[in-house]
Amino acid sequence: MADYFTHFSCLLDVGTPESAARALDLCNALSAEGASEEPSSEGFLLSIQPDHGGAAIWMRDDVTGDPERLIQFVKRCAAKFSLNGR
Repeated sequence: MADYFTHFSCLLDVGTPESAARALDLCNALSAEGASEEPSSEGFLLSIQPDHGGAAIWMRDDVTGDPERLIQFVKRCAAKFSLNGR
């Protein structure tokens, strides 16, 4: 039987290092909400990128990821930090 995986890797500039730290909290809250899912989602990995002044977060999969959860997270960040543009 074939296994299908979705791989992704992208940066999101949230404006400031403080916003990047708060984005980690938003990610944790989203993970806690998804903890009740059956089966639970793998989600995605998230880290702050110092090469971009600490204001960018790197979102990526680990073997396989959940693009829907990533989209939910990016939408929350856009609303919380008043992000616009591409």
